[in-house]
Amino acid sequence: MPKLLLKFNAAVIKEIPIAKNTLTVGRKDDNDIVIDNPAVSGHHCKIFLQGDGYFVEDLNSTNGTFVNEKKIIRAGLKTNDVVGIVKHALVFVDDRPGATTAPAPAAAAQAPAQTAGAAKAPDTAILSVVEGVVDKPEYEIKGMTTYIGKSDKVQIPIKGMMAPEVAAMVAKRPEGYYLIAVKPGYPKLNGAPVQEREILKDGDTFEISGSVFRFGFKK
Repeated sequence: MPKLLLKFNAAVIKEIPIAKNTLTVGRKDDNDIVIDNPAVSGHHCKIFLQGDGYFVEDLNSTNGTFVNEKKIIRAGLKTNDVVGIVKHALVFVDDRPGATTAPAPAAAAQAPAQTAGAAKAPDTAILSVVEGVVDKPEYEIKGMTTYIGKSDKVQIPIKGMMAPEVAAMVAKRPEGYYLIAVKPGYPKLNGAPVQEREILKDGDTFEISGSVFRFGFKK
């Protein structure tokens, strides 16, 4: 029987047999595989059988679903493929006799390429510290997601007894950078609470638990 190995920080924490045709993955309790992480969407992705092969499909998640570190919308799975969900991973193991790989040309749709004329997010976005106790006066935004919070696993750690483990994230998208509230209402962008996400403009400031950051670009 095919199975999934749920991993966190490279350690296997659970082995899950794939006992039905579709498994849903997400933060909410009604999923088949529940991942208790605020950065994981309520219904993040699903893994399902189609024909003789298994597929993974993103369910419009906030932070995306990845297969072998490539962001996907829908992709076929072969044994030992790694499905990335924030800081967790699901390793697909197909031990069926004569198991076939899902046909990539038919349905392995990676995230669409940026269309001509679309705005491209600059590569040198920075967060300058205006106020607060943090490790550095300036942080360069690297990669697709940058997390902010009290946890020692985030890229930008902040201080404060009441600060959430993960309060917010800055996400790079083709059209620009977004401030996303992992804890709704907690980050305040230009003084207004962010409930879901807001696009960031050069010079915008946002506050999280007493730490204030200014968003901008390196010249």
